[in-house]
Amino acid sequence: GGPAGLLTAIMLSEKFPNNKIQVYDRLSAPPAPTDDKIWNDVAKFYLIGLGGRGQQALAEFGVWDSVEQVCTAVLGRKDWSPESDEPVERIFTDRPVTTQVLPRDKLV
Repeated sequence: GGPAGLLTAIMLSEKFPNNKIQVYDRLSAPPAPTDDKIWNDVAKFYLIGLGGRGQQALAEFGVWDSVEQVCTAVLGRKDWSPESDEPVERIFTDRPVTTQVLPRDKLV
């Protein structure tokens, strides 16, 4: 299951179109990825960042447009160091691709 399992299933279904591909996940199905009542508090979820390679892989198998609709663009991040009480904010405006993030469960 999970994002890697889903992309693997897509790849296998394209390679073997006459075979039935099934994906199993130990977790129950999550809420709809567009349900803002559930997904509005991102602090509750494990977020996945999709950079250029991830976006390209999803695009190659025709699912990036659907995934991107439920993502949020990010231009930077905050890093915390054990040696400092203050986070360091890093903003990236020179990247060719904007990283997109979403809760992992939206991909299931």
